[in-house]
Order: sequence, then C-alpha cells, then structure tokens
Amino acid sequence: MTRQARARERGFTLIELMISLVLFGLVVAGTFQLAITMAAGFREQQMTVAAEGSVRSAMEMMSEAMRGVSPGVPVGNIQHVNTCATGALSVTNSATAPDQVTAVFASGSVVTSSRTAYEAGSLSLTVDNATQLAVGDTVLITNLDQGHLATITSVNAASGVLGLAAQSCGSLALPVAGYGAGSLVLRATRATFSVGTVDSMPTLMLDPDAEGPAAAEPFAEGVEDLQIAVGIDTNGDGALTEVGTSANDDEWSFNVAGETLPAGALRAVRVTMVARTTGRRANAGGYRRPAAGDRPAATATDGYRRRTLTSTVEIRNLEGSP
Repeated sequence: MTRQARARERGFTLIELMISLVLFGLVVAGTFQLAITMAAGFREQQMTVAAEGSVRSAMEMMSEAMRGVSPGVPVGNIQHVNTCATGALSVTNSATAPDQVTAVFASGSVVTSSRTAYEAGSLSLTVDNATQLAVGDTVLITNLDQGHLATITSVNAASGVLGLAAQSCGSLALPVAGYGAGSLVLRATRATFSVGTVDSMPTLMLDPDAEGPAAAEPFAEGVEDLQIAVGIDTNGDGALTEVGTSANDDEWSFNVAGETLPAGALRAVRVTMVARTTGRRANAGGYRRPAAGDRPAATATDGYRRRTLTSTVEIRNLEGSP
C-alpha cells in the first residue's frame, strides 16, 4: 500500500476529535438555550393572553352594568328596603389604591307590573307574571320617579304572589301613597365591584348584594387595579369636555387626583382595569404597574406583564344620558 493510500485511510487525531466535540457542544448548548428562551417567551405570551382575556370578559360585564344603571328611575332615586342604601351609582375614589363602585342595574330582561299596591309594612306583592322570578332575587319597584329594592322570599308562579323581605330600614322613604297597582316591577341587582386578593393573586371581586349579607366573590383573576371616572354634564349642553391636567378643570371627575363631584347630570362612566399575568419573568425587572385614571404608575418594577383596558360608557337610563 502506498503512502498516499495510507494517508487517505487515516482517521481523526485526538486533537481534531476534541475540537469537534467542543464545537458540537457549543452548537447544542446554543440550540438548547434558544429552545429554552422560545419556550419561556411562549409561556409568557400565553399568560399575557390569558390576563387580557380575563380582563376583557370582566370589562364587558361591567360596561353593560354601567350602561344600565338606574333602570326605570330616570333621576336615580333608589333605596333598598333592608339596608337603607340609596342612589343608583356611587364611587369610592382613591388616587393611591383601586377604586370601588356600587351600582343598581337590571338583571336580565325580567320586567312585569304590579297588580297590588306596595306600601309601608307590605310583605308581599302580586305581579302580572312571576314565572321568571325566584327566591333570592331582588326586584325594583318603581313609579318612574323613585324606586325601592326588595328581596324575594317566596314565589307563587300560578297566582303571581311574591313574598318579600320585611322592610327593616328605619328611614324608609316610600312614596306618600306607596306604589300603586300598575307600578313597574323588574329584576335588578345592587352590586359592588372592587379589587381584592385571592390566594395572593389580585382579583376583581363582585359583591352581589353590595351592603347585604352575601360575601364578595371572585369575578376576574389577575385584575390589580380598577379606576372609575364619571362624566357629569355641569353646563347642561349635552356633551362632556375633558382637559385632565388639574383638579376640576373639566366635566370628568376622578380622572385627575384631588377632584370632588360637582353638581349636574350624570352622563357617562369610564372604567379602566389593569390586569397582570399570573407569573413573572425570572429577572424581576422591566415591568411595573402602569398609571390608570387618577392613580400614578408604580415606582418599582416587579417582572409582571400587564394589559390595560378602558371603556367609556354612556348611561342610557338617567336623565343626563344622550
């Protein structure tokens, strides 16, 4: 065999093999690092999409509730016969924490009329159609000038007789002659939306009876901020102007810190929610809670990605509505 033939059959030297292994290891390590980075990015994106989906569903429900505030009572004069709570919409505003909002709105499209009067001391009410009402529901009885909320304790669908909770409010302001036969009766809810914590996770909470005995329930996971601004038509021109650079410089309240509610017709509500992901980046830097409403952004980063949604709703039932 010639020297050239032997040279052609010679294998790798030890040094060449070691260099090849090192290069191969670098390629494999780079591939694994890329795969890990892509997987982490995919998980992070999935959490972001989930956070946005959660806040979007909650926003749709809240927007519909705000749009239907004060059903059947154009002036918002509503009182609960048990808790004495009054008003159709109230906002607890804070420039350093999430806001809280309580609203009275229709629950479904259950509307009927009364066949008997509802007066001081009444424990029952007969309606034209009780088939869609159930024990535990709240009904709003209204003469289109004022309204009262009462809880159903029994239902006779055949006769239309509703048993109602006793009037336990000490300062009950019923109409002088009560609500006569033919008054509008509809199923309604007085609920409070707020932000709480469930298993260390910020959560939008819904209290289905506001000041009543029921406990608040988780409504949307991951919502860490709720900001409410109200548009009040102070000059009566049917429009809302907004400047938002200093307190009380426009017809929107709670869009700037330090504001108080002026007199005028309530026309619109702006709901802003901030939702964060359930997990965060290994490196906690880079993300922080953004500014929303009259609440400034957080100063410290925490690694959670966030989504902010805002909805401006014109109230259709109040006299200030378009």
